Amino acid sequence: MKDLTIRTAKKSDYDAIQSLWKKVIEKAFEQEDFDSDKLNPQKELEFKMDQLNQAFSSEHSTFFVAYDNGRLIGTIAYGTPPNRGIMRRTDGELKNHYELGSLYIDPALQQKGYGKHLLVHALKHLRSRGIEEVCFDSIYEVSKNIWLKIFGEPRYKRKASWGDFYHMIWVKPVKAALEDLDA
Repeated sequence: MKDLTIRTAKKSDYDAIQSLWKKVIEKAFEQEDFDSDKLNPQKELEFKMDQLNQAFSSEHSTFFVAYDNGRLIGTIAYGTPPNRGIMRRTDGELKNHYELGSLYIDPALQQKGYGKHLLVHALKHLRSRGIEEVCFDSIYEVSKNIWLKIFGEPRYKRKASWGDFYHMIWVKPVKAALEDLDA
């Protein structure tokens, strides 16, 4: 990881981000048991690409990209207000929070510490901006298990309106999240 570079995404990263996300999302859907016309890999990718496009013109959202030896290997983002799933499942309680999201690591490089580096980078950036508390969520079992291990139980656990799974939402002080990550 000595050649790892994390920086704000640029429009010139668009195609590389789309390619990475397609690979990560398709793998995640292979691992999950989603059976719904409401959620499929193509719709998820389109939704994420819309978020990226909006972030390029927003002062309230930022995407970071991680390159290792010149190859895009991961992304993370923050923005406010949180995504509509968080807003709906918390009755808008978190509308003033910044959300961490879009933490995607190339499947061939997962479980090697890259995600932690991106999380720490984003959290330190938010802390430098005076943001004291963040939220983040997951519907993916693999991600939920990682977040449970690092951050403990979520503040919210809501059964999805479709499918047989739970949407988990964590709310953490930035300082405590950094401590949980030993950063």
